[in-house]
Formats: sequence, C-alpha cells, structure tokens
Amino acid sequence: MRSVRALIGLVSLAATTALGCALFFGPDNTLVPGNEGAPGVKRFLVCAPNTVIALPAELVAVTRPLRDQIDAYLRFQGREAQWIDLYESRRLWGQAMTAAKAQGALEKTPAFFAKELDELYDFDAIVMPSVVLHKATGTGGTARWDGVERHMRVLNAPRRDPGTMTIEFGGLDGDLMVTSVHVLVFSRGGERVFEGRGGIELIHEIDLAAFKKKKNLDVRVREDLGRDVDALREGIAIAFDPYLPPPEE
Repeated sequence: MRSVRALIGLVSLAATTALGCALFFGPDNTLVPGNEGAPGVKRFLVCAPNTVIALPAELVAVTRPLRDQIDAYLRFQGREAQWIDLYESRRLWGQAMTAAKAQGALEKTPAFFAKELDELYDFDAIVMPSVVLHKATGTGGTARWDGVERHMRVLNAPRRDPGTMTIEFGGLDGDLMVTSVHVLVFSRGGERVFEGRGGIELIHEIDLAAFKKKKNLDVRVREDLGRDVDALREGIAIAFDPYLPPPEE
C-alpha cells in the first residue's frame, strides 16, 4: 500500500507544478459578488475531472462517478453541460500555460485557456472540477471537513459475548486522509468567478480481524472509493454553493 506521506506528496507536487497552490486550494467557497445562482449562465463547458491536479492511482477511479454526478447536478439545475475529455483538456491547458509563461504572467493561464476554448466551443462559463486528497483532523475515527462529517468504517470488530466486559475500539485520532470535490468556475473571458469545496469521504478503513490475537490494526485504502453516491452528491452540492446552491428542502 502506498504510504499516506507519499499520497500527500503526489497531490501537493502536482498542484504546485500546475499553477501554484493558491489558485487551486482555498479554505472557503469564494464567489465574486453578483454571481449568486449563476445568472445568465445556461451553457457550461466542463473540463475532465482533475485536468491539472494529479491523483494517486488508488483514487483515479473516483473521477468517473464524480463526472456523472456533476453532470446530473448541472442538469438538475436546468443548465446544459458539455464535457471536454481529459486528453483535450490537458492539451489546451498546457498550451495556455505556455502562452502565459511566455508573457511572464502565469496567473493569466485561465484567460488564455478560455480564449482557446472560445474558438472551439459555445459556452457561457467554464467549470474545472477535481477530486483533491488532503488531511482532516479526526477524533474517535470521526472527521469533519469541507461541510461534511464522516466516520471511518471498521470491519470485523470483535463480538461481545453476553455477560462479559470488553473494551470497544473507538476509532483513530489525529490526521486522517480524506477527499473533497474542488470546483473552479471561470467566465467566458477566463475570469475566476467562483471557487468551492465539499467533502466526500475518508479514504481508509480499519480491519480488526487480527486485533484480538496480534493486537494489529490493519488500516487500508478502501476498495469502494467513489461508489457512495449520496456522499458524492452531498459534496458536489456543498462545493457549488452559493454559485449553484442546492434546492431548499
């Protein structure tokens, strides 16, 4: 299993190389005033998930259900969604970055990117979604981050026999690895109008099968990452709020 430190290193390096952490990671959802509810935006051009933020191999499969659920969310909001495949997204972003570097203004990459896209597609705004891997502080196996609360799954917990006393495992404390949806929205001219994040899930689970005899905790990457549709939908709704807020219950 790849170590937690290695997983973090891959994501941090990829984000920094792409365009600097400040552009892609923000602690709170930020919206340019006047864009609540995405007024006047009907047609979204959506880049393939993780166009510029690399993911460890263990998490790549999460991008497919993320794409499906973002597509469903945009259409539920009454908007049109046209997607660019990963190869094309990365090719055009790379060209835009090269052009921005030539001018000594890397921060202009989104503007060059939007200009390239405008020559190829009809759209009102650009969406760049990603799955991001990061840490969240956990207590007793429960972590809270980016608007959600999740508890780490425990497998093969020892049974408590009637009439006996046992000490139950309460879960891990400290830094836990989690995923979030990260969304960037740019105007047709490449101006950033929104950035948001919403939590998805804890990436590890604990197997206590060997704990009773060997006192070992088997902490491993879950095999079903991205299959919890409810968690994905919740994270997406939080990530788009208040640009495209979820409907009131």
